[in-house]
Amino acid sequence: MQRPVADYFRQNLYVTPSGMWSQPYLQRALEIVGPERLLFSTDYPYQYKPGKPGRLFLEETALSPNQKELFAHGNWERLTQSAKR
Repeated sequence: MQRPVADYFRQNLYVTPSGMWSQPYLQRALEIVGPERLLFSTDYPYQYKPGKPGRLFLEETALSPNQKELFAHGNWERLTQSAKR
């Protein structure tokens, strides 16, 4: 390989908690792929629970405001826009 494995992860993978709303998991994913490669998602309706746990997870995360915006919707918008080109 021409570069470290971590470079390939940061440039080719997207990571989503997909219903695994764990702050340690999110922080580890952030360390591995960076804030531009995190996507927020849920496994609705399979893991649906009343009380808005997904929203609470997003609101309570230790991400910076800019990172929260990327995680909540910015990365998805950028990814889908690039796919349309």
